[in-house]
Amino acid sequence: MLKSKALDKFSRSAIFLVLSNLKGSLGTPKFSSFGFSTLKGGNVDCTREALLWRKQVRNMSWANFLHHKYKNLSFSGRMLGNGRDPWYLSNARYSSDCNDKLTRDSVSKLLRSIPGFVKIVEVGPRDGLQNEKNIVPTTVKVELIKLLVSSGLPVVEATSFVSPKWVPQLADAKNVVEAIRNVEGTRFPVLTPNLKGFEAAVAAGAREVAIFASASESFSKSNINCSIEDSLIRYRDVALAARELSIPVRGYISCVVGCPVEGMVAPTKVAYVSKQLYDMGCSEISLGDTIGVGTPGTVIPMLEAVLDVVPVDKLAVHFHDTYGQALSNIFASLQMSITIVDSSVSGLGGCPYAKGASGNVATEDVVYMLNGLGIKTNVDIEKLMLAGDYICKHLGRPSGSKTAIALSQKTIVHASKL
Repeated sequence: MLKSKALDKFSRSAIFLVLSNLKGSLGTPKFSSFGFSTLKGGNVDCTREALLWRKQVRNMSWANFLHHKYKNLSFSGRMLGNGRDPWYLSNARYSSDCNDKLTRDSVSKLLRSIPGFVKIVEVGPRDGLQNEKNIVPTTVKVELIKLLVSSGLPVVEATSFVSPKWVPQLADAKNVVEAIRNVEGTRFPVLTPNLKGFEAAVAAGAREVAIFASASESFSKSNINCSIEDSLIRYRDVALAARELSIPVRGYISCVVGCPVEGMVAPTKVAYVSKQLYDMGCSEISLGDTIGVGTPGTVIPMLEAVLDVVPVDKLAVHFHDTYGQALSNIFASLQMSITIVDSSVSGLGGCPYAKGASGNVATEDVVYMLNGLGIKTNVDIEKLMLAGDYICKHLGRPSGSKTAIALSQKTIVHASKL
């Protein structure tokens, strides 16, 4: 009788813990170590009785026990996966895919506004490599691009036709574009700062270009040596020339949340530049947190201001991960119906004119998160990791992607096919 009461007491405590954590992360509470000091009502008797119960039913995990005892509450072993046995955890094949029907149903109720498909724009070969001090050979850049294409990425920003004086790393832009002219299945936009750069890009065989403005006056002057207004005049000439040749133009806006010189940037400034780029014919406008200072609290007001003047299907987000906020900012953007995300394989990148800015958010991490949300990308994460491993080995440093590092440690975690 005493044992039965103790078991019920433990069961009530365990259920309390599960209910209080349903909205939390799917981490691994240490059921196997029986550290119940944090449980409301937990005590030595509960722990001892739980051990006795566990010896009696050796093959039943805490999740299965709770499911059996409280099945009328519609719990499932899958939902209570954070209560599984340590044997299962050590032998699991991890995947972020949202495959479980109960999980998918829960996601659909809580995240109704997120899109079903997200287009990823890979910026590693350009934005990722432009800040590298040691020149990367053209052959390595071309191979990286081909590996990225093989992963299923629909857009890979190939290079930039800027003056070699300003960005020596991309002085081989013409050779890179010529080498990938016959690669099928992926678009390869290239950055063009002015009409001269545009003409050089077209002559090399580029079929899509990008222009870049800033929401910060100070950054505009340090980055492209002119004011915001002067840059917009310059880009109208590029947009007009592109329209005559039926070449799509992508617009970038830097410092949409903060500037290394001016500090916080007002959402109205971002909205103004966005509207100007949209009016001149940009088919897509990428909003870049160049120094990675944004949080959902500052990104959301910025997006709200821009959405008042530019259709949502024309907008992309481009987050650097300086403060580790990129994924949370992307998630907030998805909830506002953004469907285009820029990222860089292995988190490569930085900005030569923004000291302290770390790399872009890693493409592997973005794909992993989107898979977990049930959002399609058509990107094979294993092939993507091969591309990341290739360039990181050449650069002589580890990947900046937490997902790539975790999935590559197969002695600890066996990566499933995602």
